Formats: sequence, structure tokens, C-alpha cells
Amino acid sequence: MQTSIQSLAVVVEKLERHKIGYTLGGSGLLCSLGLADKVGDWDVMTETSKGDVLAALQDFEVQEITSGDYPFASEYKLIVRSTSPQVEIMGRFSIYSGDGLCHIPSIPLARWNGIQVGSPEAWYVAYALMNRKEKADMLLAHMKQTGFREPIVRQLMQEPLPDDIRRQLDSLLQGS
Repeated sequence: MQTSIQSLAVVVEKLERHKIGYTLGGSGLLCSLGLADKVGDWDVMTETSKGDVLAALQDFEVQEITSGDYPFASEYKLIVRSTSPQVEIMGRFSIYSGDGLCHIPSIPLARWNGIQVGSPEAWYVAYALMNRKEKADMLLAHMKQTGFREPIVRQLMQEPLPDDIRRQLDSLLQGS
């Protein structure tokens, strides 16, 4: 895993040097929590404008692609080429639910191997909205066992979430 983390580390070092906030999510977040042992790619979220991110990464070969088919609706998605696994940067990560556009916030909570890691609460919602039940269930069980951040759960509940996801978040709050 160390060599694959190196591909991510060189990219986030540039982001940090340019004072760009970011968080690691996806399978990288799962690895940081001990819930997975490999990544297909590195998912990096930011609230920073595309222009600022591109300026920070000017030394890399960066390709802009569409943020994905429905339900994905991030403002932009950048792929940093010549890294393996590749690094994907999503600006204002967002996913449509049946009730509207849900913004998945980039909230740094910890460091793992020097990389800022995002919120399990946010990624539970993201995986649930993507219908990736196994990963969503892993994160939900992890939060029930190790704890969660109530302010983040309450922030996520302000999004137009489907009832089933809202019920799961509410069950966290009721159990606290």
C-alpha cells in the first residue's frame, strides 16, 4: 500500500502547499478506518474552485472529465494522470437523490499516512445515495461501534435525503 499512497501523497502535498482544503474519501477512507485493504483509485474532495486546484496542480498532467452520469452532479471532476492508482479530484461533491441535489461536504477529521481524511458520516450518505449498500452498511456499523459526529449528521440531515437514509441517520442520533 505504501507505493500506492505515494501517488496520492505527491498530489495532496501540492494542494496543501497552495492552501487548498481537501479530504480523502471513498475506498481510501475505508482503508484509513481499517474497513478495506485496497483502493481502485484515490477519491479526493474539495470545496475549492477548479481554477485554484488546476493552478496548484500545474506540474501534473490533469484531465477534466464529466463528473459522471446521473445521479452524480459535482461541479467538476479532475483526473491526475501518471499516478497509479489514479487520483480523482471532485469539486463540491454532490449526488442527486429522488428529492433533490445532496451536497456531500468535504470535512477533514483526521490524518492517515499524512493525508487528510474525510467524514465517515458524509461517506455513509454518499455510498447510500450511490446504492453501494455493502460500503454504506460497513460505515454505518463502524459509526455505531466507534461513534459519530453529531454536528455532521445534523448537517447532512439538512440535505434532501431519501427517507431510508434519513431514518438511519436519525437512528444514530437516537442511539446517542
